[in-house]
Amino acid sequence: MSERCTNPNCFVHEGESCDLGEMEHTQCASWSATTPEAEADIVISAATSARVPWSGSALGLADIANLSPRGRTILIGVLGAHDAGKTTLLIGNYLQLLLGQSLANARFAGSRTLGAWESLAAWTRFDDAARPPSFPPHTPRGTGRVPGLLHFALRNAEGEFRDVLLTDAPGEWFTRWAVKEDAPEAEGARWLVRNADAFLIFADCKRLADSNKTRGTARNELRQLLERLGNHVANRPTALVWAKNDVEPNADIRAAIAQGLAKQIPHALEVSSSTNQPDSLTNALEAVLCPAWTAPQACRIVEPILHQQPFAAFRGHHVHA
Repeated sequence: MSERCTNPNCFVHEGESCDLGEMEHTQCASWSATTPEAEADIVISAATSARVPWSGSALGLADIANLSPRGRTILIGVLGAHDAGKTTLLIGNYLQLLLGQSLANARFAGSRTLGAWESLAAWTRFDDAARPPSFPPHTPRGTGRVPGLLHFALRNAEGEFRDVLLTDAPGEWFTRWAVKEDAPEAEGARWLVRNADAFLIFADCKRLADSNKTRGTARNELRQLLERLGNHVANRPTALVWAKNDVEPNADIRAAIAQGLAKQIPHALEVSSSTNQPDSLTNALEAVLCPAWTAPQACRIVEPILHQQPFAAFRGHHVHA
């Protein structure tokens, strides 16, 4: 049995530091007001001096507030069906950054989700003879502190700093949202579409090239997703990623999807990615990160002209008789 802080934005019971900055969480006023929770089984570490305000795992919505004061945050929505290659593209970019490669003409400047990145990247490394490298497992549909946000910071040659957040969400969210926008299971997808600064939409070339019925299902899911997103995307940077592009789908199917993209989201770009070409993974992310790097300018404030008579613009003093 353990206690949980009454501050909803404090996760000290998960091993993080006190949200209000107390070195010893038991001295915090919010903690002293807690009551034991029988269902909580997480033991808090006694060592408080080494704690940081994050755990290293995927960030939740409450964690974004800790990043906002540092500078501009760019949230990129990664959308697509189950097993379309979304997580693979994210890991590919993370590994490229670790090798010193630039992304959107900027360099890696840290991450608050290194634990989450490493847990995914471990599947691709040759460091265990008993377990050969493989693609990461399917992203589960969790319910706690979702959607999961992977973070890295970038700094360019001009010293401009950006916190980049990428969603690692299950494909079932978007499939369900595309079919029924107000579905209870699609709350995470709705939040993402409302708040994202840019979008990557994944087309699974392997499924689209399949000769059995999965080809038709993949095409319909992608078409529905494009139609749904087209109603919300406005002018935000968007790219369709032809993932697993080492497998070429039917030319007619690819042309039909491209035509639908041009109709639903006219400004969207088309890019290709494949694990056989690591640079293509970086290029796909750069397609939306580069235009999202600089925030769009605010619209000019135009004061309406209500009357054309010069006297209507008079701002002098009224003289009393």
